Amino acid sequence: MGISAAIEPGEANPFSLKWDEEEIEEEEEEKEEKDDKEKEEKEASSLSTFNKVLIGTTTTVVGGVGAVALAPVVLGAVGFTSAGIAAGSFAASMMSSAAIANGGGIAAGSLVAILQSAGAVGLSGGATAAVAGAGGTVGWLASLIGIKAFGGKKDKK
Repeated sequence: MGISAAIEPGEANPFSLKWDEEEIEEEEEEKEEKDDKEKEEKEASSLSTFNKVLIGTTTTVVGGVGAVALAPVVLGAVGFTSAGIAAGSFAASMMSSAAIANGGGIAAGSLVAILQSAGAVGLSGGATAAVAGAGGTVGWLASLIGIKAFGGKKDKK
């Protein structure tokens, strides 16, 4: 039993051997040119690892610093002020709901109590670290999403 293959007339012979050195060299050169072109296109269309790390680090730091800087502003905007909870604010609504749920009082250590304390005297060291960590995480996730979505692709003209 042997191996046989039918070759239709007019078709290229897939089993033909190339004896012409020039033909072999031309094919090798074409393959090298194609590989070089693909490599250049890939390099031109994506961000380098260094740039990705730089973007990720920068957005993480900016997110952490921004979260710490904006925390007092946001607390004041929702009604947790240094003078107490602002009437008619979101904070007042939270306090009312918590008081109803607890039979008329606000439990020590509850979210409303913690936010009121932060609004009145500012963030403690631990709270500052937690807010910075959360902000940094959000910044890093934003950079990751941005890099994945846009990938640093350049416009082709």
